[in-house]
Amino acid sequence: MKYLLLLGSLALVTTASFAQNLLGISTSRYGGTNRLYINPSLAADSPSKVYFNIFTANLHANNNYVRYQAPFSLISLISGTVPDRYRSPDGAVNFAVEYTRENLDGKPKNGTISGEVRGPALLMRTGERGAFAITSRLRAVGQVLGASQALLSAVRSGLSDGAIFGLPTTNNQFSANTNTYAELGFTYAGTVWEDDGRKLLLGATVKGLLGYNAQHFINKGLGYRIDVDEDNPNAAYLEVTRLNASLAYTTFLQNRTLTPRTLLSTSIPGLGAGFDFGFTYISQYDADSPALQLGIAMTDIGGLTYKGPEYDFTNIEQNQAPVRFVSSDFNNVGGSVGIARVIQEKLSAGRTPDRNRFQAGLPTSLNLTLDYQLPDGLGLNVTYLQDVRAQEATAVHQPTLFAVTPRYDTRWVSIAVPVAYLNRGLTAGASLRVGPAWLGTDNFLGLIGNTSNGIQPRGLDIYAGFAFGLGRANSYDE
Repeated sequence: MKYLLLLGSLALVTTASFAQNLLGISTSRYGGTNRLYINPSLAADSPSKVYFNIFTANLHANNNYVRYQAPFSLISLISGTVPDRYRSPDGAVNFAVEYTRENLDGKPKNGTISGEVRGPALLMRTGERGAFAITSRLRAVGQVLGASQALLSAVRSGLSDGAIFGLPTTNNQFSANTNTYAELGFTYAGTVWEDDGRKLLLGATVKGLLGYNAQHFINKGLGYRIDVDEDNPNAAYLEVTRLNASLAYTTFLQNRTLTPRTLLSTSIPGLGAGFDFGFTYISQYDADSPALQLGIAMTDIGGLTYKGPEYDFTNIEQNQAPVRFVSSDFNNVGGSVGIARVIQEKLSAGRTPDRNRFQAGLPTSLNLTLDYQLPDGLGLNVTYLQDVRAQEATAVHQPTLFAVTPRYDTRWVSIAVPVAYLNRGLTAGASLRVGPAWLGTDNFLGLIGNTSNGIQPRGLDIYAGFAFGLGRANSYDE
């Protein structure tokens, strides 16, 4: 059952998101195509005639359930450099439950873990008033929203240590979604109004989507109790007494890796489309004047349709035979597909799916930005991203975020220090760009925190890339 925790609370290293917004580079005027994911109209504000993004990679995790307090950092765990004294003879890391500390504030818990690769991309100005861009991206996310503290605590303890036996719990609601997909985007932006140093930009992106993997478990009502397992007095079971939920999954990536051949396979299970649009107001009298920008955008509208079974569970009631889960049910089960199959078989063994296709929505968000840039390179950006998906939606979510990013930004060097409020906690990061190469994090303490230095992070974030611009779009960029 502890493997269900890794999906459900993502407690060890988490988590879509998609809060991974690369604030150190996406708020820079020299961010090129990386700015378009927050507001596509900014393509028409590119200071370069041509901008190439060679690659951008990002790993992100956040949660509000546990704090990390292992004797080794999260970055060493991810990079495989954990010291041998914390490993078993077969080389696996011995990750103890006490390496995480619960946040027992009684509030629902959220978590996201995600990775993203922004592939080759091109942005080209079409004069001083317009621009177009072609972008590509691969995204993978696992996410839980609204999970109850009591349920996660029981699962975290392995249904034994500290579990409250015999106490029924009702009205638990949460959603769990995963999605792995690629997108190819086409952006056009232009100036729709201009007068005496002020202008209004409008931009839109249309995206074609290829889906490789998705699962969801949308729980609208769960009743359960935990008690001692008669067959194993040292363990416990979780008994589901009431359930109103839907479960769906794909199996395409089971026993497959994301190779170029897999990405271009004709048998991929998901297809879809997405759309972004935005406006940006700019006030700058001349090159020696400060620049003020105000932006509003709606991004990631749309979703994918996947081929895969979907089940509705509405017939498990108090007066019917309850369903029991024990820890051994999840032994030797790997990945979200295996977990979904175990849950489905326990709840409805031999049952045919209610549907053979299901929807997986994109992390739609409303994005508001304010940016102030001085001629000497000093600037300040304020970004607010608001999740607009309902909790019970079959979709990954953009966690609501508020960030302030002071920066020094020139054509050859950029330094930024983003500070964000995310998942009921503060994070602080730093990024550096020198020429075409940049490296950054939106959560620096999350990378280095461990019991030795007393830092107890709730996630991590790291990103890097190689991109460059050619030519100057107008006289303001001399």
